[in-house]
Amino acid sequence: MHAGDTLGRQLLDQLDDVVEVMCRRVQQELPYYSVGGVPADVVRRSAHDNLLPVLRSLGDSTPLDLTTASATGARRAEQDAPLPEVLRAFRIGFECLWQELVRTARATGTVSDTTLVDLATTVWRLAGECTDAIAIAYRASSTRLAVQQEHRRLSMLDALFQGTVSDPTTLWEAAGALGVPLTGRFLIVITVSGHTTEEADARLLRRGIRPIWRWQPDALTGLLHLGASVAETTVLADLEAVATADMGVSGLFDHLRDAPGSVHDARIALTTLSHLDHKVVQRDTAPLAMLVSAAPAEAERVATTVLGGLLALKNHESAMLVRTLRVWCANDGSPERTAAQLHCHTNTIRYRLKRIETLTERSLRHPHDLAELVTALNALRVVDR
Repeated sequence: MHAGDTLGRQLLDQLDDVVEVMCRRVQQELPYYSVGGVPADVVRRSAHDNLLPVLRSLGDSTPLDLTTASATGARRAEQDAPLPEVLRAFRIGFECLWQELVRTARATGTVSDTTLVDLATTVWRLAGECTDAIAIAYRASSTRLAVQQEHRRLSMLDALFQGTVSDPTTLWEAAGALGVPLTGRFLIVITVSGHTTEEADARLLRRGIRPIWRWQPDALTGLLHLGASVAETTVLADLEAVATADMGVSGLFDHLRDAPGSVHDARIALTTLSHLDHKVVQRDTAPLAMLVSAAPAEAERVATTVLGGLLALKNHESAMLVRTLRVWCANDGSPERTAAQLHCHTNTIRYRLKRIETLTERSLRHPHDLAELVTALNALRVVDR
C-alpha cells in the first residue's frame, strides 16, 4: 500500500481531532474568522468536507475532486469574506495537515522521513490545486454577484426616477441599493446623452459627493447626495466650471420620494435659458418661468405670436430691443434706471420702447398687453435654447 494512502487512512480515523486543530489555528490567526465573519460551526464543517478528498487523494494518482473547494470559494464570495483571508485559512489548514501527517508517521513508524519528504511534494501540490479552485470560484461568484447588484441598483434607480417606487419599504430598499440615505439633501442633474462626466465626478468626489448616473436614450440623469456642509451654490459652480454640454439641475429636495418630480424639474431646466452665458441651468421656480418652460412647444408659439415683428429684424437690432425690454421690466418700467444700466440716454430708451410697441402692436401701458410681452420674454428663453 502506498505510504500516502496509509497515512491518509490513519488521519481519517482521527479526522475530527485534526479539524479541531485546524479551526483553532484559523480563528486564532485570522482577524476575519476570529470575530465570527464565518461562524465557527461553518468553519468546522468546511474544514471537514475539504479535508476528506485531500486525504483520499494522498496515495491516489487520480485527480483531486475539487467540487467542495470550488463550492467553498463561491460561498465565501457570497458571504463577502476577503479572498486573502480565505486563501490564508486554507494554507493554515494544509500546514496543520502536514504537521499531523509527520506526527502520525513518527508516532506509528509507518513511513520513514525519506518517504515523508517525497510525500511533501504531493501535499503541497494538492494545496495549490485547492487554493486555485477556491480563488477561481470566488472570483466567478464575485463577478456574478456584482452584475446582479449593479442590475438591481440600476433597476432601483430607474424606478426612483420614474416614480414607480413610492411605498416607504421599497424606498428604503432603493436607498440601500444606491448607498444613500432616505432623507438628506439631494439634487437631480440631467445632461445630454453622450456627455462625459469624469471632471465633474472628480470635483464632486473631492467634496464628498458620489454622483449616481443613469444613461437613458436621450439624456444622462444623475442623483447627487449633498453632505450637510456642502452648499448648493458650490455644487452648481463645480458643474459650471467643467460642463462641456448643457446641464439642467433640479431644486434641492430632502426625501427620495421627491426624486421623480425633481427629474421633471431638471428636464424643464434643460429647456430654459435663465443664464445666457452659462451651461448649467437650475430650475427657475418663478411661476411664469415654470409655466412657459413646462410647455416648450407652446412657448415657441407664444414668442412668435407676440414678438414676431421684433424677431424679424436683423439679429443685432432684434437682440438690442429684446435686451432693452428685459432690463426695463427688471427695473420696474423705469426708463431712467434702464438707461443707466444700458449706458445710454433716457430718450434712447424711450425711443426703443416706442419701437417695441409698434413692432409688437402692444402697449407697455396696457396691463393685458404688458402681461403678454413679459410672458413672451420668458417663452423666448425656451425658444432660444
